[in-house]
Amino acid sequence: MDFLPEMIVDAVLALLLIAVIVVSVIVYRRLSTIREGQEELRQLVDSLNNAVVDAQRSVGNIRQAALDAEERLEGAIKKADGMADELGMITEAGNNLADRIERGLTGERKSSSEAKISEGVETHGSKKQQQEILAALREAR
Repeated sequence: MDFLPEMIVDAVLALLLIAVIVVSVIVYRRLSTIREGQEELRQLVDSLNNAVVDAQRSVGNIRQAALDAEERLEGAIKKADGMADELGMITEAGNNLADRIERGLTGERKSSSEAKISEGVETHGSKKQQQEILAALREAR
């Protein structure tokens, strides 16, 4: 009967050994699943990294394009300001000239240069033409 306790111990050890083997197989399968997931995760991280690098490059390009556009716009604004000033001076000179012509046509007090203009207008046209010119000047204002 000394044989029975040894067999029971051997059977228990065999059962425990089988249980360890089954658990090891289950753990191995789960580890292989994790390894597959890890590879997919690595690919995903690489893709994300490439997307971030592309986005940074795109942002840099957009910044540079914005700076270029800003420089062009500043140049255009300066040019437009100069043209606006010039147009203002031309308009003022035109208004002054129109006032002098109007005074010449209506017979108001004249300066020497205004008198020359009015003499030129009087010699080149009739009273009717003078009135038409005067009306046109008034409408233009």
